Amino acid sequence: MMSVIYISSLLTLLYVLLILAYFFGWIRIQYFDAKSGGEVSYHTFSILIPARNEAHVITKCLEDIMKQNYPSDLFEVIVINDYSTDETTLAVNAFNSQYPEAKIRLVQMSDDRENRKLKKAAITFGISHAKNSHIILTDADCERGTEWLKVLNSFIDQTKAKMVYAPVAFKAENIFQKIQALEFAGLVGIGAAAIQLKNPNMCSAANLLFEKSVFDEVEGYKGYDGIASGDDEFLMHKVFKKYPNDVRFLRNEKAIVFTSANTSLHELADQRRRWVSKSTKYENRYITVILIGAYFFNASIIFNLLFNFEFGLIQLLAKTLIEGIFLGSVLCFFKKKKYLLFLPLAELFHIVYVIIIGIWANYGTYNWKGRSLK
Repeated sequence: MMSVIYISSLLTLLYVLLILAYFFGWIRIQYFDAKSGGEVSYHTFSILIPARNEAHVITKCLEDIMKQNYPSDLFEVIVINDYSTDETTLAVNAFNSQYPEAKIRLVQMSDDRENRKLKKAAITFGISHAKNSHIILTDADCERGTEWLKVLNSFIDQTKAKMVYAPVAFKAENIFQKIQALEFAGLVGIGAAAIQLKNPNMCSAANLLFEKSVFDEVEGYKGYDGIASGDDEFLMHKVFKKYPNDVRFLRNEKAIVFTSANTSLHELADQRRRWVSKSTKYENRYITVILIGAYFFNASIIFNLLFNFEFGLIQLLAKTLIEGIFLGSVLCFFKKKKYLLFLPLAELFHIVYVIIIGIWANYGTYNWKGRSLK
């Protein structure tokens, strides 16, 4: 039992130090003031929306983009119909008919090979049709404010960044979704902090900007195009390897896009399995090591709560305290600090599902938008 306590203590210490490092990385990210840079040059953007069975949300997404406080002749919107089986195409065409000045471009995927039935293929296909200098990836279920594009433009104009990870937040209505929103805010904070610390690990293609020429330079997703997920992170790692000082996180609330939280445990499980399934595919092995270490740390908490309750409780309290400090700072940025009230419940939920998904994600298949993936 002493050896278990020793290993558990070491895992706890390392985990606390890791989250503390992310906390300091997060607070070191300067808030971006779009008004402080003087005269701004206007860049051109191709906004890509990979869409598979998104008829119920695509119209609201397009409406938000068309309301941007940015010259309409300097950006285009390309919707990539990723073999939708619903009325996504009809919804986009109806929007174009109602707002002909919007000039939304709808392109259809047409290659039925197995490795083309992935989001990376849809993004690559969309980029091949893009006319402008900068690519912005977003999702069909995302919503945003009217200053979103203007802030993105100001940021790249001032920083000259080659790639920008902008913030993403979950929309939440009930306790289940607020727990997800709390956890996702932490993931965004970790991704941002890791970029600041020059050890990038995660980002989100729901709000990702990069130069089109850089995508070509790093050969897009080559080497990872057969992996179901990672359309955001693998690309970021490739860009960072070539331009380590030009991958940035944009800390400005006007740049946030809001996406939907899962409505059921089944949806959540499939989403997390898709995310975790790439954990052994990273070229940077330190990411895999961190994920494995975090997995065993969570597993040690469960083990100790069952067989050495007092020590397990100390571990749980240490985890809750350090994550509360980190999450408190991140949630202040998102103006959702009240979500900290759900942290005790979220901790127990998180530990259990990490242990289950950590194993489950590497076996069998899972569903994503009607597709069975490994």
